[in-house]
Amino acid sequence: MYSTYYIIVIVVCLAALIGTILVARNMIREESEETSVEEELSSLKSEEKSSSIRLLTIIYSITFTITIILIWIFIF
Repeated sequence: MYSTYYIIVIVVCLAALIGTILVARNMIREESEETSVEEELSSLKSEEKSSSIRLLTIIYSITFTITIILIWIFIF
């Protein structure tokens, strides 16, 4: 029974890691496409940067919630 919980936690953490890597690659790709100072300024002001932070927040919130639930089940 406990091995099932360990497997679930490992899968959820790996999913969070993969999601983080995908978001980071997307951000690096967008930054490498920008060449001028004006483009960099406009990208800093745009909503695209905050959407990456929002996506990472959602990924880690779900991971944290599932981990807390599994720890609670494991203890009680």
